[in-house]
Amino acid sequence: MGIVFGSTFKGIIAGVLIGVFARKVHSLALGIVFGLSVGLVLAFIIAQLQHGYYFQIMLPGGMVGLIVGYATQKYGRSPQLPNAASVR
Repeated sequence: MGIVFGSTFKGIIAGVLIGVFARKVHSLALGIVFGLSVGLVLAFIIAQLQHGYYFQIMLPGGMVGLIVGYATQKYGRSPQLPNAASVR
């Protein structure tokens, strides 16, 4: 159960960080690199806590970060600004 909760928590943190980055920077290449980096860093922290299994933990962590970085840049929507008619 600890692995499931830890992985879920790590995924939520990565998703929020990558999503915030995607709102600020609108570049597919930078989004992919940032997502990969976040995934690898968080997976490295988990691997350090496990005292091993670096490849088995960091490979899927990096891939998930890469996919989330790609998806947020490619399919994410920018925040909608209110139009002048609805502000009154």
